[in-house]
Amino acid sequence: MKKNKELTFIDFFAGVGGFRLGFEQAGLRCIGFCENDKFALKSYKAMFDTKGEWHKDDINTIKSEEIPYADIWCGGTPCQDVSIAGMRKGLSGDRSGLFFKFIELLKGKGEKDKPTFIILENVKGLLSSNRGFDFTEYLYQISQAGYDAIWQVLNSKDFGVPQNRERVFLIGHLRSRGRREILPIQGENSATLKKVIGGCQGERVYDPKGISCTLTGCGGGGGGKTGLYYVGNVNPSGRGMNGNVYSSKGLAPTVTTNKGEGSKILIDQSHKKPKLTNIARCITSRYTAGIVNRSASNSAVLEARAVLTPERINKRQNGRRMKETGEPMFTLTSGDRHGVAIKEATTKGFAEAHVGDSINLSFPNSKTRRGRVGKEIAQTLDTSCEQGTLTENLRIRRLTPRECFRLQGFPDSLFDKARKVNSDAQLYKQAGNAVTVNVAYEIAETIKNSAYK
Repeated sequence: MKKNKELTFIDFFAGVGGFRLGFEQAGLRCIGFCENDKFALKSYKAMFDTKGEWHKDDINTIKSEEIPYADIWCGGTPCQDVSIAGMRKGLSGDRSGLFFKFIELLKGKGEKDKPTFIILENVKGLLSSNRGFDFTEYLYQISQAGYDAIWQVLNSKDFGVPQNRERVFLIGHLRSRGRREILPIQGENSATLKKVIGGCQGERVYDPKGISCTLTGCGGGGGGKTGLYYVGNVNPSGRGMNGNVYSSKGLAPTVTTNKGEGSKILIDQSHKKPKLTNIARCITSRYTAGIVNRSASNSAVLEARAVLTPERINKRQNGRRMKETGEPMFTLTSGDRHGVAIKEATTKGFAEAHVGDSINLSFPNSKTRRGRVGKEIAQTLDTSCEQGTLTENLRIRRLTPRECFRLQGFPDSLFDKARKVNSDAQLYKQAGNAVTVNVAYEIAETIKNSAYK
């Protein structure tokens, strides 16, 4: 590719233009787009200057020869049928099955008319849909279209927005034009994969400061799926490199990785009571046991109550620690820490929420949901955006459409344009369906830099 050539792209499954905005911020130029949702299309046209661009409303009506040449085809393919939040019909579902139409359009192009790159985004559930066979079919179809594929799960929280949103990003390189190094992309909270203990699959241990190795459905063995993590070392001499005194068991007073200082120490977090160990315990099918990430998929009954010093369950005091639902808050004093307790289907029975935390408001009558509270970060936005936050006066309020667009990386100036043409209900849906702008920008920057090498 020629030096400083302006890269062009076509925005399929465009939504409200998350890919477009990120790519344009990186200096790429959009020459066309396709979006079927009439409300999302109204926002898209209000937010961007689309005059003179190629445009189609329905991908099912497009013929390959109609599509102008572009260096990149990108799109957030529909996720409803592969998401763990849906019925999981898989790629055979009506919505997610539109991926096959996208592939058909690629196959219908002559080699010289195909884009050099395809970039697809979808939910992480694509990797496990239909026991992994759907993703295998996904890769096979891309290969049949002439592309070699690489992919990575990227989390929006690592790219400058306070939203815990994991999505699979797949990049296909047209095989006849060679391959360029684009992935992995590292966000601000990521690091390189660092192996601290070798061995076969299931026995290798990686430093928790780095990214995780690929999880497989059949991974088992010594450390597979058990929550076994490397945390430090045992120093048999009883004294560290800096003179720090070790415990009677030889355990460092702080987690260290002192080279040449004793043996490795692991912590097994697979059960309710984590323990130090040098072997993994039995693998169980209950993967949510013990210490788990609080995500939108592990959720609980929503019942907010005022609570006094929630971190001290047995605090001595006159009166109750927790109010009934609907009762006023305790009197604020300088000596107590106040918050609200959000009822969850966990052993503890509730999660603590403090000012600035997010709270999942969906399915308030459910008796099985967990992970209601996000600590100073929003959980994954869905099409309903049923999330709230705890305010300074200890009231729970729902996030506004503007805040949801901000969580996806859209500036207020573009949101204001979308708001003029759509209702709040549609804006919530559009924010939940969008590709995070910051992540799209990082991908575009990497592609641009690799293309000019």
